[in-house]
Amino acid sequence: MEPAKITFIIDGNTYSLRATDTVAIREIPSANRQQLISLLEAVKQQESIARASVEQAAERARPLTQAAGRPAAGSDPLAPEAVRPERLGSGDVDALMARLVMEDERDRKPGLTKQGIFKWAGGFTALVVLLILLL
Repeated sequence: MEPAKITFIIDGNTYSLRATDTVAIREIPSANRQQLISLLEAVKQQESIARASVEQAAERARPLTQAAGRPAAGSDPLAPEAVRPERLGSGDVDALMARLVMEDERDRKPGLTKQGIFKWAGGFTALVVLLILLL
């Protein structure tokens, strides 16, 4: 499969290149090539920062799942051991986020139930009756 063609503009000049197109890469003027290199270095730096933050999130999530008494990784693709932070792609990041959301929902206090509504309504009714009797 051939690498994707990337089109970019530097100082008003449009370039369409593939990573394998060495002749076209050499034909880019030196000043424009230096600007492209600095941009790609910034992209590379942001990629390493993103990997580090995903790795930190995975490390923080690992003790939470172990403390919750969850079973070992086994066949669970969302288990902390199944997530390899050094090779996370967009699907892995989505899986990590889904796991963190599921853990958060599991730890969240349950909402109001029918029984809770009846207790509140009964308490409110008793309070109103008590106020009417006192006044």
